[in-house]
Amino acid sequence: GQHRLGAAQILASQERLDDSLGTILVEVYPKMTTSSAQALFTEINKVQPVKLVDLPAGGASMDENAILTGAVEELKSRYKDMFKPSPNCRAPHVNVDVLRDELHRARIVSRLELKSADELLRWLLKVNEERLARRDELWPAPKNPKVLDKAVAHRFVLGMDGTWIRDHATEADPSTDDDE
Repeated sequence: GQHRLGAAQILASQERLDDSLGTILVEVYPKMTTSSAQALFTEINKVQPVKLVDLPAGGASMDENAILTGAVEELKSRYKDMFKPSPNCRAPHVNVDVLRDELHRARIVSRLELKSADELLRWLLKVNEERLARRDELWPAPKNPKVLDKAVAHRFVLGMDGTWIRDHATEADPSTDDDE
């Protein structure tokens, strides 16, 4: 907030402040200890942008969100070592919110006509098993063999790459059929 306020003050002093920037909302905190201020600064800077799936407009409907959340949370409970809190985690790990968002963006729930979190979970488990069975074909020479070794040891390969979502979204999309 303070950077926008400072920029607005500079623009106002130069008489170049656009009317839309005439009001800027800033949050003011009471005086606090240095350690409290550092903790607040750290918390603010860790904030991640809201994923499309969670946006009120353009995001998932309440029903789709419930299906995505239920299935992904259950998947996380089954493969807890393969889920990380960071949205920028590296393979073979996944992040709950990133996975929910990718599934939403690919329209998996609607394209596969899934009606419950359990149906989506069964589909995710099936895709994972299929990819696990094809691991030598899918990842014949991984850059870092330890990544694949870890995924195989935990029997969870959905975090190896995101191609499976795109592949299944394309398969499920009748508009991509070439049988016309």
